Amino acid sequence: MRGRLGLMLLLVSLAACFPVGRDFATFPVEKLQPNVTTKEQVYAAFGEPVEKGSDSGNESWTYYYYLYSVAGPQRQKRLHVIFNRDGTVKDFSFSGS
Repeated sequence: MRGRLGLMLLLVSLAACFPVGRDFATFPVEKLQPNVTTKEQVYAAFGEPVEKGSDSGNESWTYYYYLYSVAGPQRQKRLHVIFNRDGTVKDFSFSGS
């Protein structure tokens, strides 16, 4: 009986987890270089961004992935890339836990 209760609690807690955004590999982040890395290279490394926008007149791409459960955030990561007009990375920020 005790084992079944533990299994049920585990299944309920797993079912209560839900992702927001799309997961992405983080190892290419350290390879991003301002004024060198191109949009095509960013796309090849991370795929389609979750959001595209404008940051001070420059195109920006945002990648994020948040995994929540009933206990709160379990995993978080966010990459924001701003591009120069010539299509190279102007600046980027990454945070994760």
